[in-house]
Amino acid sequence: MNLEFSAAKSAATLAVPGSGTVVARIDFREDEHGVFLDYLWTNPMFRGQGYARQMLNAFAEFVRSSGKGITPLCGVARAMMQGDPRYDDLLPQNFGESPG
Repeated sequence: MNLEFSAAKSAATLAVPGSGTVVARIDFREDEHGVFLDYLWTNPMFRGQGYARQMLNAFAEFVRSSGKGITPLCGVARAMMQGDPRYDDLLPQNFGESPG
């Protein structure tokens, strides 16, 4: 399926071009320090087919091109990104470490 990634200030979407069908969505906020990924959602009709990963990869490239990093506040996104070397350059230095 051909999908189109787009990003705006409040949401990034992965959608079927011309249909308006959103396959996946990321709600995010930006400040001068980076991007906060608040929520990763996949349309129930498309779950279990790898679209959340595709969305996260497209979003990572979008953020990477801005020169910022990502702080994943969404538990699903955090679990997908933590320990995955594809995202190491985007996560905060001490991400995933226990305080102590």
